[in-house]
Amino acid sequence: MNNPKRLSAQSRHRPAPFWLLGAALFLSFVFPLAAARYAQGERVEITGIVSDTQGQPIENVRVMLVATRSYFSLRELRRAEGETRRVAATTDASGAYSLTWPWDSYFNRFELVAGVPVRKAKGGEPLEVLAREDVTRKVNGGSPVVTSLVIENRQFIDKLREFLASIDSDDERRIYEEMGKPDRVQRVQSPDHLEESWWYFESGRMYRLRDGRLEQVVPFNPVQGP
Repeated sequence: MNNPKRLSAQSRHRPAPFWLLGAALFLSFVFPLAAARYAQGERVEITGIVSDTQGQPIENVRVMLVATRSYFSLRELRRAEGETRRVAATTDASGAYSLTWPWDSYFNRFELVAGVPVRKAKGGEPLEVLAREDVTRKVNGGSPVVTSLVIENRQFIDKLREFLASIDSDDERRIYEEMGKPDRVQRVQSPDHLEESWWYFESGRMYRLRDGRLEQVVPFNPVQGP
């Protein structure tokens, strides 16, 4: 005959049913974080500094708060994202930024990204993201949210700005407007002139310029990026 006391002890240590563990996992996806106690439309202030790895501030960097609705999709059995909303600001000479998010309880995941717009072929200037941080917990913790971002690839920004500053002829501006930032720029300085080659690998074109004047367009087989 079974001992009632032994049965009682075994029941206390019996693993939770599979369905109960599944329900807990499901709820952890549906409710990843407790919602912050903001009123709808309340202003959430987000501030900080953008710098490089040496601690030097970087000005004119775009900082964007990306707010999304994260949820668990029963159809796909994985985490999915719904509508996305963005607010942005630009760093000043000291690398400081400040932006405001009007609270909307629909959104439950927040990420800060920092980068610079880079012109692409056929127009458009998408943001080249150079730093990012998930700030969901900080936002839910209350306003103001203070977050500093570090850009490791400072060289990318410096080279882009150097190239943009070098554009001063009508042909250069026209090529840039049409094709965007080149994948590679080669310069050869001669005693009496400057030769440049602007390479666009995915478009399969190389533009050869002499003192800013277009001399030749060389087609080649497009090379896809990584």
